Amino acid sequence: MLKLTYSFCRYARLTCENISHNITIVRQLTNLNCKSKTCFTWNSHQSLLSPIVYTGAQWRLLANIMKRYRLKKSFSNSNAPKAPNQMSDSLQPNLTNISYGGQFEILSSEENDSSDEWQPQYGSYNSQPTSIPTDFRIWEPVGKKTENNEGFKFRVLSYNVLAQYLLECHPYLYTDCSSRNLKWKIRAARLYDEILSISPDIFCLQEVQVSHLKSFYSKFEDLGYYSIFKQKTGDRQDGCAIYFKQSVFDMQDHISVEFYQPGMPILNRDNVGLMVKLLPKGSPKTPFVVATTHLLYNPQRTDVRLAQMQVLLAEIDRFAYIDNGNESSYLPIILTGDFNSNPDSAIVQLLDRGCISASTLRGSSDWKKIAVTDNCQHLSVYLNRQKGITTDFNMIKIYNSDYSIRAPEDGASQISDYSGMFNSGSICHPLKLTSVYHKIKSNGHFEATTFQDYWVTVDYIYFSRCRSLKLVERLRLPTATECEVLGRLPNDHYGSDHLALAATFELKPVLSSL
Repeated sequence: MLKLTYSFCRYARLTCENISHNITIVRQLTNLNCKSKTCFTWNSHQSLLSPIVYTGAQWRLLANIMKRYRLKKSFSNSNAPKAPNQMSDSLQPNLTNISYGGQFEILSSEENDSSDEWQPQYGSYNSQPTSIPTDFRIWEPVGKKTENNEGFKFRVLSYNVLAQYLLECHPYLYTDCSSRNLKWKIRAARLYDEILSISPDIFCLQEVQVSHLKSFYSKFEDLGYYSIFKQKTGDRQDGCAIYFKQSVFDMQDHISVEFYQPGMPILNRDNVGLMVKLLPKGSPKTPFVVATTHLLYNPQRTDVRLAQMQVLLAEIDRFAYIDNGNESSYLPIILTGDFNSNPDSAIVQLLDRGCISASTLRGSSDWKKIAVTDNCQHLSVYLNRQKGITTDFNMIKIYNSDYSIRAPEDGASQISDYSGMFNSGSICHPLKLTSVYHKIKSNGHFEATTFQDYWVTVDYIYFSRCRSLKLVERLRLPTATECEVLGRLPNDHYGSDHLALAATFELKPVLSSL
C-alpha cells in the first residue's frame, strides 16, 4: 500500500476530469519530506490501465482535492510559460533540493525532531526503535601489551558516510528504513557524534557529498582537523576525504588517483583514490602514508574493481617508496576504504596474498597504454629505481585531471622491450599488507560492515606488515547474525548504511624493508 499525505495531495497535479482514463502518476515517491497525517491510501496492486471504482467517501475526498487545486491555480500567473516535466532526477543537487544541505547546525536528535513534523512510519525491519547491545562495538586489544612506550600511538577511522544525493536517487534501497532516519540533518548529527565519540586522529571518509563540504564537514576543521578531498570524476557529486589533526601531524605531501583512464575500456568509471604522507610532530619522526578509496559498486564487475585496485597500488608503490642511498624501503602504509568486495573476492585476495591468478578478469584492455605492470608498478618507476631516480607524475603514463590535461605520449619502443611485464594471467604487488580485521571470527561467524542483499564485509583497513607499525586495538565489528538487531541502516543509532571501522596503531622509528 502506498500512503499519500495531505501535503503530497496539495502539490501533486491529480487530473480528475476523466478519472477512469486520465490519472497522472508521478515518479516513485519517498516520504523524506512528508508532513501531517495520511490523507488517503492508494492500492499499489491495482492496475493503472483499468477503471478505478471509488466509494462515496473517496469521491468526496477527491472533490475536495480538486477544489483546493482550482483555488490555488486561480492565483497563478497565466502568462508564465509552462515548464516541461522532468523525466528523471538530476545527479547534481541544487539549492532547492533537500540533499543540497544549506546551512547546518549541530543539533541533537531531539532538537532536530519537532512535534509538527511527519512522524516516522517504520518498515518491516525497523518496526520499533533499535536496541543495540552495550558490547556491540567495543575496543578489542590486539597482541601482547608491552611496557616500552617509545612508540607513537594514533587512531584511524574509515567510514562510508552515504552521500545524501545517492540516497535520494536510489530510494528503493531504503524502503525498510524510517524516513526520519533518512533525513540529512538527522543523519549528519549522528555521523558527527559517532565520529567524535571514536576520537580519531585521522579519519578517511567515502561518499562525501560536495555540497556538504562547507555546510557540514567544515565543522571538523573548526575542531582542528585539516582536510584534503578528491571529487569523483564525471558528473558525480561525491568523493573521498582524509582528515587529520593539525596539532598532531604535519603533511609532507598528498596525491589523488583517478580510475578513469582514456583508452582503457576496463577503466572507464569515475571512482577515485586519495593518499597523504604524514609526519608526527612528536617523536618518532617517522613519516607514514594513509590512503583511501571507494571502488565501483556493480557486483558483476569484479574485473573493473581489480583494475582500479591495480592502479591504486601502483600509485601507493610510487608514493610510499623511499631510497636514502644506502637502502630502499617503503614507508609504513595504512590503506582504508569501501572496496565493494567481499572477503573471497579477487581484490581482497590480492591484498592478503600479494599475488593472484586473474586471467578470467583481465578483459581486452592493453595495460601497456598506461604502462602499469602486472606487479602493480609503473614501468617508469621500475626502470628509474634501477638508476636511482625519483619518478614524478610527469614521468608516468596514467591520466589525472588534477595534474595534466591529457595523458603523456606513448613511449612505444621502450614499452615493447618490456611487454612481458603486462597483460599476463597474474597480478601481484610488492607491498606487504595485512588486514586490521580477520573477516571471520574465531567461532566461524563472518563479520559484516553493511547490508547488500545480506550482511557482508566490503569495508577494510589494511596496514604494512613491518616492525615500525603495530596494531594495538580495533573497534569490534559485529557478525552478520548480530547485525540483524540493527534492522536496516541508517537507523536510530547509525547515520550511514555502513558501519565505521577504526583501529589504534603504534608507530616506531624503524622503517620496513623490501
